[in-house]
Amino acid sequence: MGKVLFLKSSSLENVALNNKINERIGSFFMAIHEEEVRKAVEAGDISLIIIYLKNVSDKERSEISKILTGILTVPYVLAGEREDLHKYFVANLQAHILRYIKTPVLLSAFIEEIKCILEKLGQSLPNNEELVKIAKKEIVEKEAPKHLLVVDDDLVALRTMSNVLNPLFKVSVAKSGAAAISFLAKEHPDLILLDYQMPVCDGLQTLEMIRAEEDYKNIPVFFLTGVDDADLVKKAMALKPEGYILKSAGPELLISKIEAFF
Repeated sequence: MGKVLFLKSSSLENVALNNKINERIGSFFMAIHEEEVRKAVEAGDISLIIIYLKNVSDKERSEISKILTGILTVPYVLAGEREDLHKYFVANLQAHILRYIKTPVLLSAFIEEIKCILEKLGQSLPNNEELVKIAKKEIVEKEAPKHLLVVDDDLVALRTMSNVLNPLFKVSVAKSGAAAISFLAKEHPDLILLDYQMPVCDGLQTLEMIRAEEDYKNIPVFFLTGVDDADLVKKAMALKPEGYILKSAGPELLISKIEAFF
């Protein structure tokens, strides 16, 4: 397996981050310049080119277009915000773009995705027609982020969860079980993150009400709690939610569990 060439704007410089990525996927970094990239491709055994679209200048955008239309012997991964990904998808269907990764994304998740791509490259590559279908599927999947409803009576916890999840998902919040039921009468999220311990109407009662309504009884639910108690966990899981997450688990584990579920 050859090397990974990582192209990013000259305005971005983070040595520690570069080292971490290089350590995990064996990449080397270059500025976005078509002539230099062409020389690197011709001189070395490069299996994959990753183009990071963040903060690229107009000149660098022009160079990216030249790279994608002129160097067709190497597959690409494009990483960037949805608007940028759309531009390059429409303009460069002839390029071997294997994957579009919407940012922001956790570094660990990004690296794991690249490693999976490199493993697949060890097998035979699909033909151009199949690559276009793959690219279209990726863009469609990134079009609409998964919609999460977070239910918690703690306003600080709601704000924290929203800040953690908003970059990757569409997030709605409800401050009580009753508010969650009212919300579900109007909208159907892809997943509910439900605090177990709430006053008046706790998580168990709220989940019972959700399961009793035909219109939204099948919406998946993850319980959230700040208490690590075996009896509480057993009681919660008796209602068969799709998962159970401790609030103390931290944002990376929270996101990885949600992404693994989808």
